[in-house]
Amino acid sequence: MGKTMILNLSDVKLKGDVLDVGESFGVIYNLSKDVEDEVAVDYIGSEQRHLLTMEDYDTCTIFFHLSSMWSMNSRINLIKEVTKYLKVGGEICIWDINKEVGTVVNNKINALLPSGKVQEFEFKNINPLCKSNIEDTKIMLEKSYKIEETKLWEEIYYIKAKKSQGSKKNKKLQIS
Repeated sequence: MGKTMILNLSDVKLKGDVLDVGESFGVIYNLSKDVEDEVAVDYIGSEQRHLLTMEDYDTCTIFFHLSSMWSMNSRINLIKEVTKYLKVGGEICIWDINKEVGTVVNNKINALLPSGKVQEFEFKNINPLCKSNIEDTKIMLEKSYKIEETKLWEEIYYIKAKKSQGSKKNKKLQIS
């Protein structure tokens, strides 16, 4: 086991109906529960995509999931896919790890929730060929989103962006 990291989520407020992509270790549910009395969080795997309605969600969360995908194309396709289900003006919130090729991650993360509770989970990415970072993720989002907030804690990053109506010209994403 690597190090123990603290992820302060005490000021995070998820709005409206939430689409949670990937395994979020119970953190997203607890974040939503702490903010809203009535929780509407949908956890959707690839086999359940047909249940989703276009532009139906106010918020999409991707919690330590992008870095688990091997290829940049898979990540780009996931962003394109979830964008279809977010309302214009809806928010996408991404938490993930900054990881370079040649490194592995095996950390315990303590997420501090708005209620003051701590949700503990282990995060592993032992694929030395996988690269994940805040800059590549921002470039993936820029076509369809306006980035409103970014944070970086040790190796963990957070991006909050709002879905826009127009799209920017594609920036080339350098895949190494």
